Amino acid sequence: MVSGVQDVKGHRPLAGALLLFASALAALIIANSPYAAAYHDLWRTAHHFTPHLAFTFEALVNKGFMTLFFLVIGLELRRELTHGALRHPRTMILPLLAAAGGMLVPALIYHLLNPQGLAARGWGIPMSTDVAFAAAALVVLGRRVPRNLLVFVLALAIVDDVGAILVIALYYNHGLRALPLVGALLLLAASQGLARRGGSRIGPYLILGGALWGALWYGGIDPPLAGVLLAAALPGETPAVPGHAPLARRLERRLAPYVTYGVLPLFALANAGLPWAPRDLTASSRVLLGVLLGLLLGKFCGVGGVSWLATRLRLGDLPTGVALRHLGGAAWLSGIGFTMALFVNTLAFPSGPDRAAGKLAILAASPLAFIFGTVWLLVVHRKAARTP
Repeated sequence: MVSGVQDVKGHRPLAGALLLFASALAALIIANSPYAAAYHDLWRTAHHFTPHLAFTFEALVNKGFMTLFFLVIGLELRRELTHGALRHPRTMILPLLAAAGGMLVPALIYHLLNPQGLAARGWGIPMSTDVAFAAAALVVLGRRVPRNLLVFVLALAIVDDVGAILVIALYYNHGLRALPLVGALLLLAASQGLARRGGSRIGPYLILGGALWGALWYGGIDPPLAGVLLAAALPGETPAVPGHAPLARRLERRLAPYVTYGVLPLFALANAGLPWAPRDLTASSRVLLGVLLGLLLGKFCGVGGVSWLATRLRLGDLPTGVALRHLGGAAWLSGIGFTMALFVNTLAFPSGPDRAAGKLAILAASPLAFIFGTVWLLVVHRKAARTP
């Protein structure tokens, strides 16, 4: 997750991560309190518009509001490709390889533990990195870590987000339907045509984006991905009016605070609540172990191991001021899956023991990865300070 990391010198990554953590903790406490039934009813009770059209607040957050999250991700990806960490191919080689290792190794570990059945669908859960928490750890450490380590983590997370989006679109779909997807392509083409004609008002794009959301829903693809597609179709970096920021940049600046301080905490409140009942997880212990080991061991070995190998083979350059030992800390921090991992978990499994086991593993692995990464970087800093 990239959202909220634009201002790396300020407190947005730390404040956003703290609010996200507080929301998840509140959900856990409420789900194991006398108010657990009310919590469950609040998010999962169906509200009917018509006899054939209903929604739950959980679905409203996961399928509706999370579209804004994916829109901001798409806008940030565009910005990084044009002006940020992705604009120089040579500097992207190492984080690209590290991210690939950080996705493939966790998925492989999970698959080895869950090779068949419904549990096998969870291989995409441990692939994701929540950069908000990783950036928060680096902000807390301050001058104890090189400034360019955050750039490396951001670039890694960007590639990670692209991989997660592709996995969601290609694997976690619900039975593709050709006609609605053709409609989605036509809507996307209409958005791009409007952008080429210099359309700079957001209203028409939002209307087309809403229609695109519906087309993806009926086409069998998770509809929040409409946010990423809409971001790709918005006008380019040249502003239509001199002296004004481009539409994509203006929209990103407006939406990012709402996503960081509104959408993501709501998502945590809706999805992090897990009634503590270990006996219910016995049948899904392999799911729990697969996600847990994937996020901790898989991410560390994938990101750290591939980074070490790539530098030894001179396939990529370390960022200025960053030593290989620092990347070990980044590898641990990449095991913080949280937002995207919870999102994929809801796509991979229906409500039941498997989803609960995956959720528990994410909630256990993420703080452990945060602690391991922070301690690693503190030890590296102290050793460097003692070296003459």
